Amino acid sequence: MAQRIDTFFSKADREAIQAATTAAERKTAGELVVYVAERCDPHPEVAWKGALIGGALGALCASVAVWRFGGWGAPDHLWILIGFQLGLVAGWIASRFDAVARRLIGEEALGSRVDGRAAEAFLEEQVFATRERTGVLIFVALFEHRVLVLADDGIDERVADDAWDGISGELALGIRRGTPTLALVRAVERCADLLETHGVHPADSENEISDTPRFRRE
Repeated sequence: MAQRIDTFFSKADREAIQAATTAAERKTAGELVVYVAERCDPHPEVAWKGALIGGALGALCASVAVWRFGGWGAPDHLWILIGFQLGLVAGWIASRFDAVARRLIGEEALGSRVDGRAAEAFLEEQVFATRERTGVLIFVALFEHRVLVLADDGIDERVADDAWDGISGELALGIRRGTPTLALVRAVERCADLLETHGVHPADSENEISDTPRFRRE
């Protein structure tokens, strides 16, 4: 789990994303920030949820076995307790798998925490601090399987929400297909094209926010 970012993005991949950002910003006054988070939250509830669900299922299975086959010489409640304990361990182990963990967290909680972490990243990287309020954050949460594009006021008021949603959807699809770097490069290019289309033309000014993509292990 700790190696997820390195698995997805090599040094060459990061350099390609940075080069794409630099090239895209030559076309527009927008400032593009690529931000990739290992995970948006520790999600501490995953372990105990998995253990409790596993314990309940283990106790249920033991109860059915006792009812069907008898106690085999031991008190019935002892077999149920053993089933519960084995279920606790099995549930905890299952919760360590990402796909199971996401199920235990739930879609609503995942979305809420990604939204909150993306907002934090927007402030953390000072995407709002451009002269014309033309910053755009492309946010990827690897564990949560979520992508967001957040634009500052100077851009957001010109562009419809579904345009950003389209870029996010294409980026998510590219990551799902196993081409995260190409998908991010394409997302950067599409953002620049969108800004240029909506009148955010190149400005004769220095680069206000670094083009280096941000990768955070959290």
